[in-house]
Amino acid sequence: MGFLTPLFLIGLAGLAIPVLIHLTRQEKGKPLRFPSLMFLRRIPFEETSKRRIRHWALLAIRLAALALLVAAFARPFVRGGALASVGGPGPEEVVILLDRSYSMELGDHWRQAVARAGEVAAALRPQDRVSLVTFSETPHLVHRSISDPARIAATLDTLRTGSLATRIGPTVKVARSTLAASELPRRRVVVISDFQRAGWRPDPDATLPAEVTVEAIAIGEGSAANLALSDLGLHRESAGARERVTVSARLVNTGAAATTTEVTLAVDETGIGTASVTVPAGGAVPVAFAPFTLTHPFTRGEVRVAEPSGTGLSEDNTLHFVASPGGDLQVLIVDPLGQGDSNLHLRGALGIAEGAGFRTRLLRGAPGGSQLESADVVVLNAAPFPGGEAGDRLRGFVKDGGGLLVALGRRSSVPSVHADFFPATIGPVSEGGGERRIGFVDYDHAVFEAFLGPRSGDFSRAAVYRTRRLDVTDGRVIARFDDGSPALVEGRPGKGRVLVWATGLDRFWNDLPLQPVYLPFVHRMTRFLGGRGEVPAWHLAGTTVSLSALAEAGADLAIPPGAVAMEPGGGSVALDPETSLLRLDSRGIWEIRPPGERPEHPVAVAANVDVAESDMTRMDIEEFLAAVGGGPGAAEAAGDTTPTNTSTAEPRAEDFEGRQSFWRYLLAAVFLLMVSETVLANRLSRRRTDGETGAPRPPGSS
Repeated sequence: MGFLTPLFLIGLAGLAIPVLIHLTRQEKGKPLRFPSLMFLRRIPFEETSKRRIRHWALLAIRLAALALLVAAFARPFVRGGALASVGGPGPEEVVILLDRSYSMELGDHWRQAVARAGEVAAALRPQDRVSLVTFSETPHLVHRSISDPARIAATLDTLRTGSLATRIGPTVKVARSTLAASELPRRRVVVISDFQRAGWRPDPDATLPAEVTVEAIAIGEGSAANLALSDLGLHRESAGARERVTVSARLVNTGAAATTTEVTLAVDETGIGTASVTVPAGGAVPVAFAPFTLTHPFTRGEVRVAEPSGTGLSEDNTLHFVASPGGDLQVLIVDPLGQGDSNLHLRGALGIAEGAGFRTRLLRGAPGGSQLESADVVVLNAAPFPGGEAGDRLRGFVKDGGGLLVALGRRSSVPSVHADFFPATIGPVSEGGGERRIGFVDYDHAVFEAFLGPRSGDFSRAAVYRTRRLDVTDGRVIARFDDGSPALVEGRPGKGRVLVWATGLDRFWNDLPLQPVYLPFVHRMTRFLGGRGEVPAWHLAGTTVSLSALAEAGADLAIPPGAVAMEPGGGSVALDPETSLLRLDSRGIWEIRPPGERPEHPVAVAANVDVAESDMTRMDIEEFLAAVGGGPGAAEAAGDTTPTNTSTAEPRAEDFEGRQSFWRYLLAAVFLLMVSETVLANRLSRRRTDGETGAPRPPGSS
């Protein structure tokens, strides 16, 4: 029970007034002096001590009427229980949106959020309905339109924060669809979150109808001291037959004071390096460790920072990675016609590579068996495909898993016996018609995915003067010229890969070698053909990875029948061999194991949190409420004495009192009591007049 205007309860002190009136000492009369008393009868002077209360029922009715009148002005309301269902315009559908992103682990934010969600559920009336939606990057509908607050409370006790970032937009869409299925007349959405600025982007689909009331309960103060690791990088270098890896990261301090701490590098759960770092207030410093030798596939490592206990977030204090030995790709450039100038730019591009790159060898004449055994990729740049046994050996090399890059020129040709080996039929030289440009590239393909982002390279700037016509047979076109003709075609004979480029990789037929995209383009084609695509050392938590795509990129992944993915915190997830998709819901090392086995170096995938979630800067909640839409709501700060908007600090008290309207019932009770008091007083007055001598007592006296 609560009161909206409790100061009116001071009026209850007025209940003592009727009692005092009844019990006050009084005299019956005052003596008067007369000159002669002979004609007057002598009556002794009488004085009463304290008057008795004769009619308790009448007094109780009057006191009860005054008490109910005072209570009506105090505006009572009930937050929960059976009485909460009395009054109001009708039942209400409430959707609680509870943020469980990893930023909610800061301090006691999660405890506050759970307590607030429990209060909202407990305050509902029996005829109300409530839905619970937890969210981080994606929403999860835990309970849908139930009327049992105890179930909500039991569920809240089992919830914990996760490893994902805040995304409020998709959650608002779930709330809208949940409310749309409700037939109750009143609807409300309660958002409980720390409302980080990075967690909300206005979305025209993430809005609510005007009749929906939106309440925002902000947890925390919008800023906090925290240390976070970000920008994990692995730099590879070849050291003979081995590979050396240098690990680097960046340490960010969001606190108001400089912090000195230690950052540790561990490989396969063994610490191999420690760095002492001083991070200025609101700044960041790079951290690098001495290189180590990478010897085993799926070597697991982590970089972790020691943060004082009880301060900051723990999820962003560790970065995980998985690395396997790769080494340099062996590239064999076949130049049977002795035209070394045509391979000048190609050899120069392959000679420039960071870390583990490429080892090129120029071969005059057709490749032999021993030369193909030591090669990963064979390049024919403006050279004919060899015939006879040499052509058969080259076909066998590709079908066994090798890569072949064919850049076409005037002297390029394919013997008819090998025409079925290529993904396209090579036609004559296309000359004239002016310059052509690259008009389309397939950014979903491994060769071009690195060029998807802004300022990542523009292939349309390269001018192409001559090409060879390609008639695609069973290949995949992954690039086209602006006239629609194929520019780059992929084929998959056997276990290997073939790329056919319709023009040269020199300056004779185009100016691509003069463009900034030339070097990364050559690198990505060569790595793709050699099965050494970009295998990320780690992924963002919350992403879905394709294990088959990682295998194609050279991660040496093989999913045995019945394999399971072991979660970092325990538990397992069954894998579908057909889709081979794995969602990384938590940060850490995910292991792919055969059923019932525990290999020493299992297939592994690393996941790290999105460090943007560590930025605790709060959004403008007024703007958020305006963008989401709905009816007028309230924003309340939890753990902070200052409200986040101009609404009252206790908006829910008004909501309860407004829909219950107990004061109307109290005034009705006062009216009934006054009618009863009038009837009873008149009856007692008539009875006293009829049964007693002397002047009748005033009507209604007790």
